[in-house]
Amino acid sequence: MKKVVRNEAYQAFLDAAQTLDLGTRIKDVRDQPLRPGGRVIATLFERVNGGRPHPRIRFAFAEVEDPGPSIASFEPASPPTSAAGLREAIASALTLHADVLATRDLDPKSAPPDSPCYWRNRIRVLRTAALFTQVRSRVEAWLGSGTLPASERAGCYRAVTELEEEAYAGTVEFDDADTGTYHSFGHDAPFVHYLEQLLSSLPAEGSEDMALLHSANRESVRRQHQQTRAHLDWLMRKKYAYHGIEETDIERSLGGFLIDAESRRIVSEVPDSDPLAPHYELLRIAPTANHSHAGAWVYRDAAGGLRLQDHQPLEVEPELLRSAPREPEQLTFRRAPDDPHLRKGIRFDWDEGGFVQQGAIDWVSWAGHCDVKAVLELLGLTLTGDPPPRVEEYRADTGRTTIYDRELLLEMLASVLELGSSYSRLDGTGQRRRGFRRFGGSRNDSRPDRLQFTGPGRGKGFRWPMGSRRELMHVTAIELPDGQRPDMGTAFFRHLPELETVSFAKNPRYVTTVEGDYNVIDVSGARIEAKIKVDAFDPHTGYPVQRDQTTVIDLRPGADPGPEGRYFLGTHMDDAASRKLLRVYYDPAGNRIVAEMDRYTQRGDTWVASRVPSEDIEVPLQSPLRCTLSREMKRDDPSQFTALLHLALRQAHNICADTDQASAVWNGVVTRLRVTKTGANPEARTERWQVDVKARFGEATLDYLVRRDERGQPQAYCPATSDHHWGRWPDFLWHDVPDVGSKGVENGDWVVNDTMVDRELVTIRVDESVPSGFYVFDDHIKNVFELLFCGLAGYTHTVVHNDKRHGFRSVEAWNAATRALDRLRAAVSFVDGPSPASSDE
Repeated sequence: MKKVVRNEAYQAFLDAAQTLDLGTRIKDVRDQPLRPGGRVIATLFERVNGGRPHPRIRFAFAEVEDPGPSIASFEPASPPTSAAGLREAIASALTLHADVLATRDLDPKSAPPDSPCYWRNRIRVLRTAALFTQVRSRVEAWLGSGTLPASERAGCYRAVTELEEEAYAGTVEFDDADTGTYHSFGHDAPFVHYLEQLLSSLPAEGSEDMALLHSANRESVRRQHQQTRAHLDWLMRKKYAYHGIEETDIERSLGGFLIDAESRRIVSEVPDSDPLAPHYELLRIAPTANHSHAGAWVYRDAAGGLRLQDHQPLEVEPELLRSAPREPEQLTFRRAPDDPHLRKGIRFDWDEGGFVQQGAIDWVSWAGHCDVKAVLELLGLTLTGDPPPRVEEYRADTGRTTIYDRELLLEMLASVLELGSSYSRLDGTGQRRRGFRRFGGSRNDSRPDRLQFTGPGRGKGFRWPMGSRRELMHVTAIELPDGQRPDMGTAFFRHLPELETVSFAKNPRYVTTVEGDYNVIDVSGARIEAKIKVDAFDPHTGYPVQRDQTTVIDLRPGADPGPEGRYFLGTHMDDAASRKLLRVYYDPAGNRIVAEMDRYTQRGDTWVASRVPSEDIEVPLQSPLRCTLSREMKRDDPSQFTALLHLALRQAHNICADTDQASAVWNGVVTRLRVTKTGANPEARTERWQVDVKARFGEATLDYLVRRDERGQPQAYCPATSDHHWGRWPDFLWHDVPDVGSKGVENGDWVVNDTMVDRELVTIRVDESVPSGFYVFDDHIKNVFELLFCGLAGYTHTVVHNDKRHGFRSVEAWNAATRALDRLRAAVSFVDGPSPASSDE
């Protein structure tokens, strides 16, 4: 360990902030508001109770001033005397002011270059809102004076509501700047590179660079090392998959070495471990061994040979090896895509499903951070300006320069937003959410159809399938007690559409909706046909396998169940690691559910199922039998989308959409909405609307019916297409304005970011000397937020001196400062000092 010689040269180095022009101290300005992208006002730090600024990134949509003198007014030549007359007067005003309401009078050159659509759309909605404010004011005055009779009140309100809806409709284009990446799990795209860059820039423990720092600053740098490493380790363990994920070949598919997170050493799989639940160990040559590498840590390669941690092969007698067991939760990965030393056949339960599965994990092929990309594009934070943001940073302690280009700054920004806006009180007594989030629709996860059998008492029923694994059961046909076979495309709808008459009616078998999009219908006494997935274990490998099968479940009284006397519902994987599964039946004679346990054991080279009757399960059912069937709907209740559509159409705020109604999630910012009323039934007060959604990753269409009450307010909604229709229906719409910080005060309580705590990105210490009773060390997050501030605020060059950051907008001034600091550092002397445990200042 190096120790600095305390002399005049060292003091001159320490005093550089007072004797040299080191630019702007970033701590003094980092809480200033910024307007990146032209759409939002952003702040990256906040002062709490007048103290120093803490990391907290917040956004607010910027107000837009209408530069045009044009005013859309509602001044009919003569006051209307009926609801019909009012409708005509409003329609005439909309026609008269069509150009103004469509903002055709605006000069495009007046728009901010990065958010021209937001500027224009915002003016459009302000003008439309102002017009209808006038309309409502005059309607109330005419109703009050009797010009419009009281008997026409409801009709007048309905006219205003319906025409206002149409006024905001039409085609709306939104800003379409693209970040260029969705930080996929694969292809080396996750936001891990900037963290590696941060780690490589920091002074190393025991080095001359570290010795230059004051003791408190050294401790801060150590925490930065620890917290940045924890951040990187979590991402590498959970969100990095270079070639996808195959749990039976984890290192080569993921693209990294399986290591012990604490020691950073490569671990080995214990030989002859169960392939479904392997064990792991760190291997070391005994320090007392008579071996040239005594004390060295080694690992097993793919062929079973031993190698040093630098991958050099060596021979070691088995009795000289020591083993330190490691649990899976103690392990992570060190990034090394396509490294020739990655080991073939290392097994690891990456998705924590309880066992190592064969084959590629399919969802990883599309997994990524499209939601974070969507938020960045929603806010206009795409970093696509010219020139792109860039920070070149010189550290006076290391004497090295690190460049954070646009790609690394984008990674930095994306990874910050991924941390989320959920917080807990520091004393552990409650949680809260910051920021603003709206969600419309229900995410489709390809969950199975479910049968609910009513039991003899409350809470004693039986639901099948017992789990929620994808597509375990899909009902293909239903024969009702009266012999009818409903259209499976609308059988689960809350209402049944009548498109020719632009109307809809209640579905008599609909019961309720649960979990947002599981619609439940009554199938008591029905005959059900279904496709199911049946589990087993491969007799040769012992790995779980599935096969497709069809089954019939006849709930009609007196139905013939066939020679077995019962109906096969399917299988339930009870414990894959122990190779136990249940085969489940409906037994009509006993009016019960029967689940029979099988356990697979190895006999010679074959895995064979054996019955375990002691672990069988029986569930009695209600008599007479009552049963419901539920399905996750691909076409959700259209009312779930209206709040988000209003946010886009009436406030001009960007929204996001998942346009894929399957389980794969492709979140993307909406770049265009085309909203059209395609039909109406005035007598039934029902309309048909079509909303065409174009988003970053696809297009979809909402086609629905809406019934209004007598005043025009929406009363009920119904999809206007079958679930079997080929057209794409959006899975969900959403809007998120995050509020991400390390810590802060909410209603007098200190709170801390949940994700940062869970991933150990911040460190909490009990400290009764501070108001909260706890001290939160957020050195890593503070470092990241300061770098982001510099990138967004135009501080293209920075200097870190004694762990304090200074910013420059002039490269000439920065060059002069770094040259002077280089000279001061070169004059400092060092000696070998005591170990860190006994060092003193």
